[in-house]
Amino acid sequence: MNIVAKVTISNSTFEDWEVFFNSYKEKRNEFVLNEVVEKINDNEARVSFEITDLEGLTRLSSSTEITSKEAELGVVTEIL
Repeated sequence: MNIVAKVTISNSTFEDWEVFFNSYKEKRNEFVLNEVVEKINDNEARVSFEITDLEGLTRLSSSTEITSKEAELGVVTEIL
């Protein structure tokens, strides 16, 4: 399943979010392929990828470690 997501960052910058996002890239790579991150502006990114394991990606994305840091950075992700 191919996905494009819009990431809006309200309490930080793209660069801060990217450092966080890259910190768990190896874990994401267990569930996605061909991930591409594009900076739209200082507070917005577009991420495209192919999901290979939806259940695994859902578990990872809903983990407290991820959701608490996203809340701190003010991250909202919208599937396009």
